[in-house]
Amino acid sequence: MRLTGTLYAVVYVLMVLAAFILPSFSSEEYSMVGNSLSELGAQSTPGNWVMNGIFILLSIVTVLLGSKVLRRFWIPLYLLYFFAIALGFTAIYRHAPISNMFFLEGEHITHSVFSMITGVAFSVYCMAIVFTIAKSVDKALAFFMFCLAIGLSLLMVTHPQYRGVFQRTLFITAFAWIFYSLVTFKPQEALKKGSGDTYFQA
Repeated sequence: MRLTGTLYAVVYVLMVLAAFILPSFSSEEYSMVGNSLSELGAQSTPGNWVMNGIFILLSIVTVLLGSKVLRRFWIPLYLLYFFAIALGFTAIYRHAPISNMFFLEGEHITHSVFSMITGVAFSVYCMAIVFTIAKSVDKALAFFMFCLAIGLSLLMVTHPQYRGVFQRTLFITAFAWIFYSLVTFKPQEALKKGSGDTYFQA
């Protein structure tokens, strides 16, 4: 697991760096406050391959690390797969550009659908972890991430002028927590209370 954990950490750092550095090389109209990470990878946007490549790498390392840790716990594992695959598709089907009126509308709509699926899958994964692990502190942290994901998603809708801030906060905290939830996950602790917890075991 050390190799996959290291790969995850490296890709995570790349994501954080790109979130704050790539805007300088993107569209002139791009704002870190008002524009999302998806818009860094938007259609007809300079350097869009960088952000989309990082989204795909995040999907891959999440699947790899999750498979190592959760292989006996199929519900959180499959939810994590669903989340990672949906995230990968947000890179394949790209957001509409912010400075170009000509774009593929169908691709943008498909991107939005997969973006929504990504958020829902992550939220459900958080709740699955709440019911899988035994430590109260980790349960509380997972539930906090569930609330944070929903809260920030709602804020992006109600206050779109700060969408860039909210989404960066969500991505940075979500992927950091996924890493923490996996490297600290101890299956035997989830089974201590008896057969009720084996619902998550393959």
